[in-house]
Amino acid sequence: MTKEEEKPIRVFDRRMFTAEGELRPDYEPEEREPPRPPAREAAPASPAPPAEAERAGPGLEPPPSSEEGAPEPREPRTPFGALVGWIATNAYAALGLLSDAGGRAHRDLAAAKQMIDWLALLEQKTRGNLSFEETDFLSRALYELRLAFVEMSRRPAK
Repeated sequence: MTKEEEKPIRVFDRRMFTAEGELRPDYEPEEREPPRPPAREAAPASPAPPAEAERAGPGLEPPPSSEEGAPEPREPRTPFGALVGWIATNAYAALGLLSDAGGRAHRDLAAAKQMIDWLALLEQKTRGNLSFEETDFLSRALYELRLAFVEMSRRPAK
């Protein structure tokens, strides 16, 4: 027998919970993230959901979040997060929810649909290869854009 065959096989249970659903007393996560500072940064956030801002009416603040003090989700600081944010912002502009430099908003539903389809394709092709933050950001952006698209496609053009 060789040395490799003589070594016993050791199995470690790395599950977080027991069969009863209790947290294991000896559980330790494999990767520990450093604690995040509580102060909010002035970094660009994910595109605001347009439906809430429009429901509030012109000149009014959007309704407060149902979870007071909940941290606002932010775009992941990765190139993929920047790409998703850029496409989502352009889709909001194509829906007519963001104004251009001249203060005018243009609606192009075909362009908005194309950008939403690109994000859906990115979601499909990158499934299982993204971090949790990237996956969450992409799925939230798609959800919000799809809702905004349906809402804007039902409204007559101004």
